[in-house]
Amino acid sequence: MVFRTVAPTILYAVLKEFIFMIRILIAIVAVFIGLVVGGAVNLGIGMLNVQIFPMPDGVTWADEEGVRTWIENLPQTAFILVLIAHLSQAFVGGFIAALIAKRNMMCVAIAVGILSMCGGIMNMMMIATPNWMYIELPLYLVAAWLAAKIVMKMRGRSTC
Repeated sequence: MVFRTVAPTILYAVLKEFIFMIRILIAIVAVFIGLVVGGAVNLGIGMLNVQIFPMPDGVTWADEEGVRTWIENLPQTAFILVLIAHLSQAFVGGFIAALIAKRNMMCVAIAVGILSMCGGIMNMMMIATPNWMYIELPLYLVAAWLAAKIVMKMRGRSTC
């Protein structure tokens, strides 16, 4: 008799935990795919910037001093495209992550924004940029938030 009443309860609890773990796995995959797609967009726009403002002859990405000199001599307008590239990573990545996740859309988009911002901080520590570029750091989160809001509106949801 006890088995008939306890077994369904245990089965329900196990199934509930399994579904919860699947949702977490989907969220992790959504963030990963969002970062990859967002990073590809960032790279594409960055490469466009290199086409518009090419490196001097003989300078390669492996030449740290040559790259540093090239960046120091770039016009300020070149950094606007860099800013767009970086923020597009957070926006596009957050958008893709929210589309994949279906649940916790804001959470996965903000996770992409936070990880993109961490990458931006590391980038600024390695490459000399104008001081005004630091404005991009909080904008990573704004871009990811906006992407999630758009996906949520597309799906007709006002909350996560």
